[in-house]
Amino acid sequence: MAQTGKASRGWVVGHILGARIVVQWSSLITMVAIALIWGQGPGGGFSHQSLASGVEYVVILFGSVFLHEVAHAFAGRAFRHEVKEIVLTLLGAHTSFEGRNLSATASGVIAAAGPGMNVVLGLGAFGARSLVGAGGARDFLTLLGVVNILLALFNLLPGIPMDGGRVLEAVVWGISGRQRTGIIASAWGGRVVAAGIVAWLAWLNFGAGHTLSLFSLVWGFLLVSFMWPASTAALRGAGVQERVDAVTVLALMRPAIGIRYDATVGAAIREAPQENAEQVVVLSTDGHASGHFSVASALEVSEGRRDAT
Repeated sequence: MAQTGKASRGWVVGHILGARIVVQWSSLITMVAIALIWGQGPGGGFSHQSLASGVEYVVILFGSVFLHEVAHAFAGRAFRHEVKEIVLTLLGAHTSFEGRNLSATASGVIAAAGPGMNVVLGLGAFGARSLVGAGGARDFLTLLGVVNILLALFNLLPGIPMDGGRVLEAVVWGISGRQRTGIIASAWGGRVVAAGIVAWLAWLNFGAGHTLSLFSLVWGFLLVSFMWPASTAALRGAGVQERVDAVTVLALMRPAIGIRYDATVGAAIREAPQENAEQVVVLSTDGHASGHFSVASALEVSEGRRDAT
């Protein structure tokens, strides 16, 4: 889930809810890699059956991810936010929508909609599995259920940039009344989760006496390298937002006087102290402001020339 930015590059395969469906070429690399890894036989080789199993897994995984993003899109539209695009990427997918005037409630519901879709798909698959006998259909439904429950749990990790982080942000935002506070909470949540993943992988690899597969190590590294920078960027953005929020119109205003376009510098200098003015605004023939200068710059005009300037 992401707010509107630049249009993503990739292959536009269709539209839904007025949004582009974009498949980036990097996602195809991920699909092929997962299919080959999942499709390896017991001895590390490949067969038609094992490759078919790998393709089946990729279809279930990316189909579930796509429906996850569609749920985000429907929730966004329900809160009257225009959905721009759904993009399949190297590390999964995201949905971009117009995020202006986004409330804490809308943000939380939109974020929760994706994992909610996965829970519905997972429970539905497990329920349907009980209605079929042993065989390919049962195996398919079992895999569909497991994949979607794992996707829901994964996306509900309570830290930016996961959906769970956005839900945490919305909850803290709603309680505190400040979005920045919610962002800080979810950003630190992302850092804690990233550190927890590193600790968990280290324990599995060393403390538990096991050796993790290359696949597990690579995906663990990718997840941490994705979450930590995103959390750091969110914290930095929250700091910038705090400084922006501290700037008020009153703090930027400077006392000024208005003078006609045909007034002299001497007249401006004499009138300015009466209003404690620091700036002089020059008014055109129609009474509108056409320019300004500081009283300090007016004082740089030599005293003998002020009433003639």
